[in-house]
Amino acid sequence: MQIVNISTPKVCFSLTLLAWTMSGVLNTAHAEGYEIQKANRSGVKNEAWSCKQCQPQTGRQGNVSATLAHNDGDDSRFGNRTGIDKDGLVGAIGADMKYKAESGYQTSLMADKLGFDTGSAKLSTGQLGHYQINLGYKGLANYQYNQLKSPYIAENDKMLLPDNWVAGATTQSMPLLQSSLAEQDLSLKRDRFNLGGYYAGHISSTNRYKASINYQHENRSGAKKTSANILTNSVMLAQPIDDSTDEIDARIYFGGIGWQAGINSQISQYKNDHQALLWQSAYTPTFGAAYYGQNAVEPDNKAYRIAAEASGGQNGHNVLMHAGISQMSQDEAFLPATINGPAPTLPADNLDGQVDILEMLLKYSGRITQDLSIQANYHYQDKDNKTTQLDFPQVVTDSVYQGTAQNSLYDKRSNKLELKGKYRLTPSAYAEAGYSLDANDYSALDRQSVDESGVFAKLSYRYSPSWSTWLKGEALTRDGSEYDPVSTTQSPSNPWLRKSYLADRKRQKVTLHTDYQSDIGLSVGASLHNVDDDYNHTSVGLTHVSYLGYDVSAQYLIADNLSLNAYLNQDWRDSDQAGSNRFSTPDWYSTAEEKSTLIGTGVVYQNLLDNHLDLGLDYSYSDGQSDTEVTYGITSPYGDYYNRKHNINAYAKYKLADSMSLRFDWLFEKYQDASWQNQNTTWDTIPNVLSFGDISRDYNAHYLGLTLSYQM
Repeated sequence: MQIVNISTPKVCFSLTLLAWTMSGVLNTAHAEGYEIQKANRSGVKNEAWSCKQCQPQTGRQGNVSATLAHNDGDDSRFGNRTGIDKDGLVGAIGADMKYKAESGYQTSLMADKLGFDTGSAKLSTGQLGHYQINLGYKGLANYQYNQLKSPYIAENDKMLLPDNWVAGATTQSMPLLQSSLAEQDLSLKRDRFNLGGYYAGHISSTNRYKASINYQHENRSGAKKTSANILTNSVMLAQPIDDSTDEIDARIYFGGIGWQAGINSQISQYKNDHQALLWQSAYTPTFGAAYYGQNAVEPDNKAYRIAAEASGGQNGHNVLMHAGISQMSQDEAFLPATINGPAPTLPADNLDGQVDILEMLLKYSGRITQDLSIQANYHYQDKDNKTTQLDFPQVVTDSVYQGTAQNSLYDKRSNKLELKGKYRLTPSAYAEAGYSLDANDYSALDRQSVDESGVFAKLSYRYSPSWSTWLKGEALTRDGSEYDPVSTTQSPSNPWLRKSYLADRKRQKVTLHTDYQSDIGLSVGASLHNVDDDYNHTSVGLTHVSYLGYDVSAQYLIADNLSLNAYLNQDWRDSDQAGSNRFSTPDWYSTAEEKSTLIGTGVVYQNLLDNHLDLGLDYSYSDGQSDTEVTYGITSPYGDYYNRKHNINAYAKYKLADSMSLRFDWLFEKYQDASWQNQNTTWDTIPNVLSFGDISRDYNAHYLGLTLSYQM
């Protein structure tokens, strides 16, 4: 007998009949004085009773693929969607292969878009649940701009101008500016490599252990937008990025019935190939011979962490305990205080910086009664900056010496408490409620302590098996110690100013959500949310913020092979701010109204042309815009600030044979953005700022790809 599916009535009857027959035979044999273990089973064919579909598949299986595509890389931002910013023909390979032996040993290889900047691959081998070795690669990329222009050219740690450059007192008086412009590529690419594995075993029949170690190396390359200045003259630069990070994660855990405990540790080291950013001034020196400036870059640093944790549970009660210590350090040699003129003496050769972190976490969850369950979480963290305080010379814009100042040590201690309870009112209704407290103590900030506490309540109700909804309300209050602006900086704050992350605030939040799923293939979800933030004790600074938004999504299975989906999301954010030009009470006000819209729809049609053809089409539209007005005697609206995007993703997959298929992909993107900050500007619009000009974008881009897949 072949067991196909024990859930079908016919097979269930066969199994019942077999069990009844065997029971009768065994009872007869026992009555005649025979024992089961002495029965002659040589003629019984056990293999006939096995579930052939339940047997694990062994041998080799999987698929490989090759892609050839034409990519429009004129504007590199389109590469954030395709995974590569190269213009023209591009290629990639993919794979999903697995080999499994009857002994349980297996090897798998997965690859996706290898050849693109965002490609990945992973090779794993071992015996599942016993040991495994992993080797992996993953590419990440973020493309910003490739059409910006500047006269600067990067050479190692330097940003230099052309050899024949003629300096000017202003950007308009630089005769070679227009002819010296070169394209700047602002993007960040990451290559991440992983090597690791685990080994698991048993100490006894009920106790087990698992040890693992993983190593990760990541390289970053590219450039980012930065600025540099000497006195009142400044330039925009594409600062090169070439750095790496190495991380090691090691852990060992022991566990048994109802408990687990272990130790984990991490070590991280960051190395920057650049020691400083030396840049050539495009301006005629306003004093002395200040032809160059120097900016600091991210210094080499390292960190380690070790933690222990244990968890256990019984009879519906579970407890998790965690404790860990971390240390971050940095001891790179200091740069000179200035490269223009005699540099003041530094108090030390390097910072010898160190920050220690102690953290503890305790969690409990349990079912008190059949209807009532509770959760309690407590998290403690103490960040202690142990860097030595020294008197450092202050040189403003690499030019003007303004005495000395001590480095500030920012310490923070936080205590977070969260209590939640859930009660079943009826078989169809649940009620939840909770309380939270986040208490923080600071040093060297405008407030020494800031506490935020809140409560929430949630009511869930299921009208029917297909329709449910819930309503949640939250109220949070933030306050703290007396506000005492820090006076040790070169630019002290207005005593009336309240920084938004430290200011008193009252927040109210309401969310309504509902889900509906019918028996005709239609499912719908919708939610409405509103947030109101009132900075009730702020005179200068952010005074009020309100959010309102909703989202709706739906899916409809028209037929077994045809489905539709659609979604709509809109959010509005309004904020009010007060400011002062007199370093006193408010004398100007601003309002900002922001709106975002996201619309999308898609269709999938499968198994056309005798199950040979699958089709898919997705379209989405997003629109984000902001309108700002400043009132200072008269009301002045800001200019355009928006971004709009249309996306189309269409594919057709045709089955050429049982083991081979061909897929065609078309990606289209239309994108526009604008910012009043630089709209319609050029490199010399501002006399003392050599900028990148207007960085707004307006493009249409396409990606056409063919992928051939082979099923092994």
